[in-house]
Amino acid sequence: MGENKVLVSIIVPIYGTEKYLHACVDSIINQTYKNLEIILVDDQSPDRCPEICDEYEKKDKRIKVIHQKNKGVSGARNTGIECATGSYIMFVDSDDEICFDTIEVLLKDALEYDADVVSAEFELLNQKDSINESSEQCQRKVYVDDKPIILSLEGKENTGSACAKLYKFDFVRELRFVEGKHIGEDIFYVFQCYLKKPVLVAHNITVYKQNVRIGSGSKQVFSDKFLSILYFLERKKELISIHFPELMKNTYSLEVRNNLQILDVLCSTKDKRYLQLQRKCIKKVCELYEYHNPANAHHEKLAWIVKHRLYNLYKLAVRIKYYM
Repeated sequence: MGENKVLVSIIVPIYGTEKYLHACVDSIINQTYKNLEIILVDDQSPDRCPEICDEYEKKDKRIKVIHQKNKGVSGARNTGIECATGSYIMFVDSDDEICFDTIEVLLKDALEYDADVVSAEFELLNQKDSINESSEQCQRKVYVDDKPIILSLEGKENTGSACAKLYKFDFVRELRFVEGKHIGEDIFYVFQCYLKKPVLVAHNITVYKQNVRIGSGSKQVFSDKFLSILYFLERKKELISIHFPELMKNTYSLEVRNNLQILDVLCSTKDKRYLQLQRKCIKKVCELYEYHNPANAHHEKLAWIVKHRLYNLYKLAVRIKYYM
């Protein structure tokens, strides 16, 4: 099959992104690779996004618009998956953009290595920035067997996002995003994918521009939605015990990182309902501290703070700095 004959489906879940939608869709329709199926899933957006989608559908025959009752980003992506007909699929969030040659670059890797997944990098896109051209003078690494799932457990090679990746559709056809959860669903989708032992090409090229909205950098206040982090942690441990029991120790560091995530956001609240959760997270970090492989310098420091029973002082300092 010639490269230019391969149909690639791009799935865009849309909700409340009227300000960014034109830039997003334009970055897709202006790709150097033209054989695209562009699926715009309007998730009952309350602004002008539905009308904008319909306008694009009239202008470009490659665009397919689906209007549905609100199901959240996971539900919108799942709708797109069910309607996709391409040999490969990609997810693009409607407030983000992709580089002009993203599909061309990723598809070339997919065909050259017969890859099930091609994963690349993303950068933050300030609102005043323009899309940079990607360059193919970059390195590629090929992972097989249990290496992709180990990467997922370690949080390496962009395993935290379903975006900036091209998936062979036959390989992921039965996979779906978990609906009703609002944090960690991307990571779990990638985890499920890598559990299937894909041929994974990790390309350290920037192909995806993630938009940082005004105010999105502010600290979030803890709520029950953050409990999905622990929900997905337990599901990952269960699946690893079934499919890769020899890797159970690899889940220990993941468990520390996830509990540190919870502890970090718990700094935002004085709600006594979460005190028992706080104690459980501290206990787990202390129990598994020796297995911790920090994802970043902040987690390394926070784990040390928790281990040495200094979390309450840390929490107070964070609350004074950010929440008072």
